Amino acid sequence: MKPPYFESKDDCPHPPGEDKSWQESALFVWHDLELGVGGFWRLGQEPVVEALNSCFGVFTAEGARFRSNVTGEAMRKPDRGDTHMGWGDALRVDLDTLAIDACFPDLEAKLRFQDFHPRYDYMALVSGGSAPEGMGHHFEVAGEMTGDIRIGDQTFRINALGYRDRSWGSRSWNTLRSTRWWPCVFGPDLSIHQLSAVTETGQHIRFGYVLRDGEAYAVTDHNILATTEDDGVSPMSGYSHLKLDNGEIMELSCDRSDAILMHVRGYSAIECIGRARLGDRFGMSNLEVSTNPAGGDMLPAVTLGANAKDGLSQRAKK
Repeated sequence: MKPPYFESKDDCPHPPGEDKSWQESALFVWHDLELGVGGFWRLGQEPVVEALNSCFGVFTAEGARFRSNVTGEAMRKPDRGDTHMGWGDALRVDLDTLAIDACFPDLEAKLRFQDFHPRYDYMALVSGGSAPEGMGHHFEVAGEMTGDIRIGDQTFRINALGYRDRSWGSRSWNTLRSTRWWPCVFGPDLSIHQLSAVTETGQHIRFGYVLRDGEAYAVTDHNILATTEDDGVSPMSGYSHLKLDNGEIMELSCDRSDAILMHVRGYSAIECIGRARLGDRFGMSNLEVSTNPAGGDMLPAVTLGANAKDGLSQRAKK
């Protein structure tokens, strides 16, 4: 299958609609498996109401952590341009080059993302599955993240596998009761994505895709299992039994290197970043888990396995 794809111009910011819930987001996640350095950034802008949401985090194998999370923050005019999105002087992505700059007192980064494949239309990749309300225009791309990071007094030059996500359109954050969003990247020849979600109306959504050697296969059946700490929210590992539209069966698993709490407009999710395994192949994984059956909007009281503290910190030893 060769699905339709978006043009390079669609990486740049789009004219907003009139709906106050209209938003545009750019998400990047990466993990250098050799160095043990990983990170995550999701920036969502709501230009109609002049607000933004940003969650940025980095971790190292030695336990250094950095996190910055804001939601409903006032958006300034310089935060959005013809080819860029950002948050003040701290974070900026030039979407025409996929270059990221981060500048905090305890964290600096200059990174560049390189796509492994075209910007395929996400819903075409999953063969027209029913998307959660508010997904809007959407594409996701596997690739590699390279560049330099300073966290505290440590510096790293990373060469990481990564994944990114772009969406724009009206979005409501209070419609989801459970989410399992799971990209895995093994290299230019192989990437996998699965999504499982439950909406406030009780709709159970499950779909995904495999991109292998330039060919796309829809996931026709899967069940994402996540083990958690006894806080009930921090994922430790993941497993899925996948069936593809060609009849092939796959078994995919992941473990956790570290995790970051993202909180946006009352929606809390743990970004569990680690190592994926498929047979004898290893790659990067980001198992995002949100469990909110009652529809609350408060932050988790404790996250034993995820960084919920802004600024520079150290992961507790077990």
